Amino acid sequence: MRGGRPRERSGRSFGWTPASDRAGPAAHRMRGVLDGEPDREAVPAGFVTSLEPGDEGLPRELLGRAKGEGDH
Repeated sequence: MRGGRPRERSGRSFGWTPASDRAGPAAHRMRGVLDGEPDREAVPAGFVTSLEPGDEGLPRELLGRAKGEGDH
């Protein structure tokens, strides 16, 4: 990745995807906090416990999807 934008194959060359979405930078910041915390459980635990009741299952669903993608 260069300049914060992922590149993807497009024929014999690469196409650049703009990094203008807000989720990417937010995820990067969260990863930085997680990497800098000696108690790695504290960061995700604090995040999950702060979620609204309707959003509590989202991290589990996303983890399940990620695990399923790695099984291919």
